[in-house]
Amino acid sequence: MTRWYAEYFTADYWSFARHEYTRERTAAETAYLLQVLGEHAPGRRLLDLGCGTGRHAVELARHGYRVTGVDVCAWALEQARSAAAREGVRVGLIEGDLLERVELPEADAAICVQAFGWGRDDEQLALLRRVRERLVPGGLLVLDHSNVAAILSRYRARDRFEAAGDTFDFLRSYDPLDGRSRGELRVAHADGRVAVLRDDVRLYLPSEVVSLVRAAGFELVRADAGFTAGAAVQPETRYVQILAVAAPRPRPAVLGHRGRGAEVDLRWAPDEIDFVRDAIDDAWAAVGDPREPARAYSLDDPYGSGSAAPVLARHFGVPLDPGQVVTGAGTTGLLHALAGPGRLLHTAHAHPDLPAWSAQRGAELRVFTPGQDVAGERPTTVLLERPGVRGDVLPLEQVAELAEAAAAAGGMLVVDEACANYLGPRASAVPLTTRVPGLVVLRSLSKGYCCGGLRAGFAMCSPDVAGAVRQAVPPLGTSALSLEVALRLLDQGDVLAPLRQAVAAAKPELVEMLSGLGCRVERGHPALPWVVTEDELPPWLAGRRLPGLTRVSVPLSAVRRAALRRAAA
Repeated sequence: MTRWYAEYFTADYWSFARHEYTRERTAAETAYLLQVLGEHAPGRRLLDLGCGTGRHAVELARHGYRVTGVDVCAWALEQARSAAAREGVRVGLIEGDLLERVELPEADAAICVQAFGWGRDDEQLALLRRVRERLVPGGLLVLDHSNVAAILSRYRARDRFEAAGDTFDFLRSYDPLDGRSRGELRVAHADGRVAVLRDDVRLYLPSEVVSLVRAAGFELVRADAGFTAGAAVQPETRYVQILAVAAPRPRPAVLGHRGRGAEVDLRWAPDEIDFVRDAIDDAWAAVGDPREPARAYSLDDPYGSGSAAPVLARHFGVPLDPGQVVTGAGTTGLLHALAGPGRLLHTAHAHPDLPAWSAQRGAELRVFTPGQDVAGERPTTVLLERPGVRGDVLPLEQVAELAEAAAAAGGMLVVDEACANYLGPRASAVPLTTRVPGLVVLRSLSKGYCCGGLRAGFAMCSPDVAGAVRQAVPPLGTSALSLEVALRLLDQGDVLAPLRQAVAAAKPELVEMLSGLGCRVERGHPALPWVVTEDELPPWLAGRRLPGLTRVSVPLSAVRRAALRRAAA
């Protein structure tokens, strides 16, 4: 189906538009674009979305930008191509419908001037998300739109314009229920030719455009009025320019494990399996023939709560109602499901998955420190890692205070306890779910249990937020086989006690060795099998690099500890 705008912006339209988009207006708009691009764009690769005849693209290319223009109208692109040739500049041109799948090159910035609102809201949002994916992190979006408040203040159903012997009649109607202006432009040329061009435009308030931009994964810089940098937008402002930067692209933290390590690789601890292998074997033995649970499709228990709640209650020593439990595809899968719009508070070195996915869905991210007043921030979600990457374990009474503050603001506290396995079940915040509101505690069997491949995760919730978690997490997220093995393993009790003892015995040697290499070491909790340092490691030693930190796993086996001693000697 041909969309209206594919047949609208032709030579007949531009016979009128040339009187509106004068040289002076184009020069003023281009001067503004040059200013904001120079201030905020991280590079000079530029997308011009809906470039038309190239009135901005050509001038921006003349100032050194590597411009790629995209437009659906072949006639307009031919004019842009000719204009670039006259000016002696190179402009890449792509013919395509931006509301469909157009292959866009990577860019440092994108501009869209008077070319927004042609489709439905969901199509505009999809377009903005595709643009964000093609912008480098921190890349700039300049999105110009017509403010419906200003338009409606002087909206006329009929209008006429005459110039150079041509007559242009506009017939319009505005539907306040869908926010669209529909109409036609009748062009009567001086030579007697008549053309009828029909349009169907979604008109937005600035606040609506900002919401779409944020939902697409951009962070708002500011809004300008009338192509004037820093000018405040007023209800009567006709043209509004939204400036936003692309938030970091979601990149699952597991991808940070890729690549080869150094001579001694302490990015992870493969020798943890030596302390839990017997328990894993016992769990599989208890399952028996895996073919039966592999065939199971638990429609009568889609969230795994019926089978999981009794085991989790025994494991954590607290009564849990099945309605408080939701299973999912590991902690990562549960975090992905819980990512959403709103306002997310997270600690400075939080695991990146939830913040990145939330930003992609339009969330506002803010860093907080435990102990500050989070209720005043009115968060949708507060993310707490317990233990944190530095090995700190927030006391349970402070966890309870955080949950109550989040709930009082209408939000929830998500406690990521993926690494709390090392501390034992009695150190968990799960018991708090029976007495404080707004709390979700996440657990899985990756860390310590060495069973990440099961993809079994558990969300244990305060009753007041359990329903919201179920709405977010897809049912049947964990296979029946994985869930049964995981529960058999958990039902053995605290099987990681030998691992904790081994970590406590081996950790001091690693701390002493790193200190001898000139590294300032943060030990963290004695049961956690890693330390962190802000200093550079020697080239023969690999740790897990994090923003501003390097995490070094404690070698547990005699072989790995000997390898570390030899390399450090």
